Amino acid sequence: MFGFLFKRAERNAPQPVIAPQAALRAETRQVSDQARQQELQQAQGLADEAAAVAFILQSAFADARLCAAQLVQSQAGLEQVLQACRNTDRRVAKLMQGRLDSTRQQQLIAGKAAASVAQAQRLQQEQQLMPNQVAELDRGWDAKDVPAELQQQFSQLRAMLADRLAAQADLQRSAIGALGSVRALHQQIKTAMAAEPHSQQQLDALESQMTACASHAEAQTLPRHLAAEFAQEAQALRKLLADLQQHQSALQARSDLLANWEAAEEALTPDTLKAGWSALPKLPPALLDDSLEQRYQALLKQHAVVAPNKAQKTRAPVTEASERPHIDEALDGLEKALEDGALQVAMDFDKTLRAIDFKQHKPSAAQNSRLLQARAELARLQGWARWGGNVSREELTKAAQELPQKSLAPAELAKKIGSLRARWKSLDVSSGPAPKALWEGFDSACTSAYAPVAAHFQEQAEQRQANQGNARALIDEVLQYAQAALLTETAQDWKAIAQFCQQKQQAWKNLGPINRSEKKTLDSSFASAIQALQAPLAQQQAGEIARREQLITEAAQLPANQRDTADRVKELQQRWQEQAKALPLPRQDEQELWLRFRSACDAIFAQRKEAASSADAERRDNLRLREEQCAALEAALTRPEAELPKILQQAQQEWARGGQVPRAVQVQIEARYQAALGALQARLEQGRRQAALAQADALRDKLVLCQQIEAAITAAEIPAEADWRGRWQLLPQLAPAFEKVVAARFERALQNASGYAATLESQRPLLQQELLRAEILAGIDSPPALSRERLQLQVEVLQASLKAGGAAKNIEQQLLHICELPAAMDEATLQRLLQLVAQAKPAADKANGQKNTPASRGK
Repeated sequence: MFGFLFKRAERNAPQPVIAPQAALRAETRQVSDQARQQELQQAQGLADEAAAVAFILQSAFADARLCAAQLVQSQAGLEQVLQACRNTDRRVAKLMQGRLDSTRQQQLIAGKAAASVAQAQRLQQEQQLMPNQVAELDRGWDAKDVPAELQQQFSQLRAMLADRLAAQADLQRSAIGALGSVRALHQQIKTAMAAEPHSQQQLDALESQMTACASHAEAQTLPRHLAAEFAQEAQALRKLLADLQQHQSALQARSDLLANWEAAEEALTPDTLKAGWSALPKLPPALLDDSLEQRYQALLKQHAVVAPNKAQKTRAPVTEASERPHIDEALDGLEKALEDGALQVAMDFDKTLRAIDFKQHKPSAAQNSRLLQARAELARLQGWARWGGNVSREELTKAAQELPQKSLAPAELAKKIGSLRARWKSLDVSSGPAPKALWEGFDSACTSAYAPVAAHFQEQAEQRQANQGNARALIDEVLQYAQAALLTETAQDWKAIAQFCQQKQQAWKNLGPINRSEKKTLDSSFASAIQALQAPLAQQQAGEIARREQLITEAAQLPANQRDTADRVKELQQRWQEQAKALPLPRQDEQELWLRFRSACDAIFAQRKEAASSADAERRDNLRLREEQCAALEAALTRPEAELPKILQQAQQEWARGGQVPRAVQVQIEARYQAALGALQARLEQGRRQAALAQADALRDKLVLCQQIEAAITAAEIPAEADWRGRWQLLPQLAPAFEKVVAARFERALQNASGYAATLESQRPLLQQELLRAEILAGIDSPPALSRERLQLQVEVLQASLKAGGAAKNIEQQLLHICELPAAMDEATLQRLLQLVAQAKPAADKANGQKNTPASRGK
């Protein structure tokens, strides 16, 4: 009852020191210290981690938990203790988190080291080990804080890999050295053109060295070209050695032959010497011996005298013997060609036979018979060939005459006419010359068929001439436009210039064919003319590109979370369109810049969309939390009344901390919250009103008891303390302020000090005046007999209120003052006091209700 009045009264009243409570607190503190020491000793005596975890989970003392936490080392135990102490014991949680971080770091380091060891093992098993793989392995290895076992494994594997790399290097050096040695040996022998005695042994040793390299375990790491180049050099060297050996044998044969000729006693003819000398193996010029050649020439001069008649006698048989084989060969070839039907080959062999002078080299009877038969067959075949050729020529003539009716394209028609003429020429070779009539008819048909082709080519030539004139006109137009557009003092219309350049370039591409002799000159002239416009246009476009780049930079730097970002993006897009209309850029540059600008704008809208999605998700989460809060408030109606103030306070704080919810349900969720809050407050206010009524009844009963004992004292009756105290103890407790005042009044009455009855009588007028003042403050009626005193007192109360301002007494303070005042009272005065108590309760309830509304709490 009168909650805020009681609290204010408690703040104003001095707080006495209650000795029993201090002693109780000291005793409690001592018991707590003893329990802390016991648990600390228990924590120090723990033996294993499981016991330490169980102790930490049930211990109520932070020091004991911290002591036990020193034994927790496993990851599972650390996580369990951290989860339990995260929000209750900061020191233990920090220790557990640190050890977990250290454990995870060690696991990470061990995992990386194990991966490096596995990679080293894979490299060790690779057939071809590359140095860059080992270098990459070294870059990935970090020996800091690595377990000793992994460190030892990696060191062993790394040493094995280093041995393999060293073996590879030695192998490559050996192979490269062998290749260099065989090349040097080859070059040395080739330069000297003479083999040393041990050259073959050196080559064999080098080949053995290369064979050993090829069979090495690391042979796959050798460059492929080494073996191929070595084999090629070794083969060339062996061939050179064999050639040198053969040449040496040839020199020895020449020397032996000359020695035999020089020692011969019979006369030798020059022909014999030449035949014998020519039969010897040939030698390269570098190995020819001048001394041997001089000895040979001397022998020729020595045996140069030969009888002319002997030479003439021997010349004819030789010639005849040499000519007869030619006749037989030609006859064989002629007969074979006739048998195969190769008319042209047969005619060639017949020409060869006709070129031989049969008067001087008369053939035999068998040869004459074969020749007559072969020529008869040749004549027959030539007749058939001539006839077939004429038939083919007639077919070609007919085909040429039919060409105009086929309506072929000029290019295809020209190609077919050329093909027909080529076939006609081939018939001249295989079937002999054509009759004049056939040739004239074929030529006339081809000429007639070629007429549209000639007309087409003439038309193309005229079109090329026309295109050439158009090209010159286009160049003049570009030059005139450049002079008019660039030499004026007014501002240039760069958009029109760009469109003009694009149009004229397109027109130049569409000109058509031009004579090759003029094409290059006209292209150069047009390029020079158009460059006069494109050079300044390119400068302007470069500036425009820089401005577009600036727009792209501005778009990329726009913050996506500001409200005006969308408007600023639209403004940049509008500026882009205006600049694009004012000066178009080359298509490639325009496309590239536009794609970059659009990507920057799309990125902003994507971020805004993502932020909006995140905000929507957050609002939905907030809505879910608020619905849970409302459900919790609605469920709190069944909770005990003593828990309701804490629930209300916590709900209001959580609601104030909550974020925004979707607008569509904002009103509904707020209404639901206010309804649940109002229901709880109504229940709480109902309980407060009931408590206030109970307090008012208890105050009335205690005041009546005080009045009865004071009435007995006034009647000179000695109060029986036990009876009165028993009745007092049966009454419920009041609010602290009223309980203190009324209890003190009751104790003074029980003590009944000397002169207490006189005090009661003397304070009767004061009680009447204070009751009247309280009735004025409470706004209730006073007895009619006291109307005059009430009016005077009302003036005094009003003046006091004006002077004191907000510090004037209210009805609760006045009632507390009356309860504290011991004074004798009659039945009418008692009824006025009880009426004042009953009348002051609704005002206090109303004030308490206003104080506990959400609006008042918000203020």
